[in-house]
Amino acid sequence: MMIKAMSQAGLNLFIPMELLINSLNALTLSEKRQISQLLNEAIADAEGENGRENETTKREIQLMGDEYANGNYSQFSNIQEQLKQGAIKRAERDLGLVEEWFNLEEEAC
Repeated sequence: MMIKAMSQAGLNLFIPMELLINSLNALTLSEKRQISQLLNEAIADAEGENGRENETTKREIQLMGDEYANGNYSQFSNIQEQLKQGAIKRAERDLGLVEEWFNLEEEAC
């Protein structure tokens, strides 16, 4: 298995998992804590982005339901189109991630 890493300069590197694990094992406790903190922050950021997307979608669905219940069907159509476009955008993003990971797995084999 290969891990893709991005440096601050934007260089893409492919690091074999075994080499990464060996490198982590060679770190001091302080360095391991720094890596752990960076990973925790990156995970929290990613989870926050997903949470914001979910909350936005929930608000849009609630607005759509309210407008429809009030007989404002034009707003319903507009929000419906926005939701559709958002779903398409997320699907394209997800497809890119799958293709990236599939390429990583092929290279690892």
